[in-house]
Amino acid sequence: MEDNNAHDRLNEEKWDRRAKTFDESRFNYFRFMQKRLVSLLDLKEGQRLLDMGCGTGWAVRYAASRTSDRGEFYGVDISSKMIEKARESSSDFENVHFCKSSSEQLPFADDFFDLTICSNYFHHYFSPDRVLGQVYRVLKRQARIYILDGTADSFIVRMANRRARKKDSSHVKLYSTQEYKTLFAEAKLNYVATKSIWGLLYMKIHIGEKRP
Repeated sequence: MEDNNAHDRLNEEKWDRRAKTFDESRFNYFRFMQKRLVSLLDLKEGQRLLDMGCGTGWAVRYAASRTSDRGEFYGVDISSKMIEKARESSSDFENVHFCKSSSEQLPFADDFFDLTICSNYFHHYFSPDRVLGQVYRVLKRQARIYILDGTADSFIVRMANRRARKKDSSHVKLYSTQEYKTLFAEAKLNYVATKSIWGLLYMKIHIGEKRP
């Protein structure tokens, strides 16, 4: 538990430092990827969506802007500064909400969400099994999770993963498609599909569904 708490503090400090300038890039790689992710969501009237590791909340706002109804859109992040930025940037959205929280202890009721997303952050989780256990708890029956991240299905990506772990202590692991299937199964989530992001074979979306 102490290692897990220490890792949470490490991530909070890292993303607190990056929060101020996180949205300043002219062409933001993260935004491009998040658009592709949100485009796959089957957004319907009155749904609740959760973004884990939401950062400044861009994907949450983007998903909310693509609906004409009054669904509810939530984001959680370990970084206080990221959540502050997310709230500041979301003042025009009455149905968008953010809170500081670890994804291993989500502050929501059971069977609460219709959709959950996580983009470019799953490799930072110290205990991915706990995260997916929380996902299972807060998802409604047959609701889905979409995880977008680098995927270690090739030798090149596995080498890049090893280098990233040496260079960035907040980086835990890039998982292969088979490892995602195993993690989902252990969390009682059906593995539905894998989607590649255009021609970027290393970036994939892994889709799971809560069993009925």
